Amino acid sequence: MFLQLDNISFSYPGTGIPVFSDLSLTFMTGWTVIAGANGTGKSTLISIAAGLLEPDSGSVKREGDVILCSQVFDGLSPADWSDIFSGDNHVGMLKSMLAITDEMIEREESLSGGEKKRLQLLAALSHSPEILILDEPTNHLDAYSRDLIIKALRSFDGIGIIVSHDRTFASSLSERTLLLERGTDEAATVEDIPLTLAAALEESRRRKQEKRNTYSSILSSISDENMIARSIRERSLEKQKNLSKRGIDRKDHDAKARIDGARLTSKDASLDGAMRNHISRSVQLEEKLAGMKKPLLRKEGLSLTGGNYVPSISFPESVLHSGDYSLIVPSFSIKPGSHIALTGRNGSGKTLFLKNFHEYLSEHGKGQYVLYIPQEFSEEELCSLSDAFMSLEDDEKGLVLSDMYRMGSNPSALFTEELSKLSPGELKKLAIALSRRNECTVLLMDEPTNHLDIVSMGILEKMFREDGKDLTMIIVSHDESFLAACTDISWVVERDGNEGKIRFL
Repeated sequence: MFLQLDNISFSYPGTGIPVFSDLSLTFMTGWTVIAGANGTGKSTLISIAAGLLEPDSGSVKREGDVILCSQVFDGLSPADWSDIFSGDNHVGMLKSMLAITDEMIEREESLSGGEKKRLQLLAALSHSPEILILDEPTNHLDAYSRDLIIKALRSFDGIGIIVSHDRTFASSLSERTLLLERGTDEAATVEDIPLTLAAALEESRRRKQEKRNTYSSILSSISDENMIARSIRERSLEKQKNLSKRGIDRKDHDAKARIDGARLTSKDASLDGAMRNHISRSVQLEEKLAGMKKPLLRKEGLSLTGGNYVPSISFPESVLHSGDYSLIVPSFSIKPGSHIALTGRNGSGKTLFLKNFHEYLSEHGKGQYVLYIPQEFSEEELCSLSDAFMSLEDDEKGLVLSDMYRMGSNPSALFTEELSKLSPGELKKLAIALSRRNECTVLLMDEPTNHLDIVSMGILEKMFREDGKDLTMIIVSHDESFLAACTDISWVVERDGNEGKIRFL
């Protein structure tokens, strides 16, 4: 089995800008992770690899059956049902690994998001493909479902490709990472790094910094060579001036003879030679620089300090309800600057708590200091974001666009369409950028990394860790790497049947 892309080029009709140009990649047995910012071509690449898109030029060579699991599960096909219930021992083992029962399969439409994702993977693996491609398989999944999926994928012995920004998940399966990067008017570049996703990101940053250092060093050397050449030229001109016969009496033959003698023993020739050497070195360095792509340093991160001071926040012991489910919340007090991670299984009540806590703060006169970012934006919340942005003066809108750029967005593509057409990830960054106008100092974030690309996640981590020390934050997330970078206090929601409780660790 093999999968090979040879010198492929691809552009979407009407764009005029290639997504890929003369790209060659070979995928061997084992897992390869693909990561990069939104718009770099990750989905396009796996669609070409799977045969769903044909390249404009070049070729794709495949040996073996290919299955691509998209982010959205559309349900089981007749072929899926046939293979899942074939009685094959391998399928039975997969059901056990993924904790899928026949009863769950029969009610597939009512399954939770994590259960549907596990069922999708069961269907794919039941076909025994030689090539398996997964697009963001752990989006919205809790640690329990993610661990089950990891266990099942480790049993796959074919060619595996994963598009993922989940560093914990990706690093548990693969030590090969393809990092895609693309400018606004150029084809994507691909760094093929034989490391886990987390390590590959660090290696890529190191390489970029090394290129910037080399570029800066060459610029400095060119400046030094030119400065030395100018200095030599000035010395040569000064010497020639001192050896001039202008102003000497025509009859002063002794003075003229001395100047002629000085000219014969002059070091002008050596000075001119030294100057030419330095100029030559400067030209050579400029030619070397011309052959290098200038490494641009994107300005990232925002200052999140300097907002309205909010003292310690207290919350009374409460019982929160959602249908038949009850969540017990012991009383607590949060000190200013606390960074809290709230974790737990899907359905345990994390969102229930965060919404109620937000309402409690609003009812007690602290709502103006609080930014609440939900998992998904309702129509009402979307309208509120749109109204807040459209009410700004043009210069304020420019500052918001600048803030979003610093959080990893592409400003030129932000508001060409209605806000409702922006991705959930872009909407979350817009909410943060708008909140800076109000100097909010309490952030309540429900799965902030869902729908964000790996570049934006890294920028947010740095913002919250380095520039958000004065903020009070509660972050609900299944992304262990993100929480480890941004928080230092852990709370967990534990559920037993129809009752749950928040435990402060």
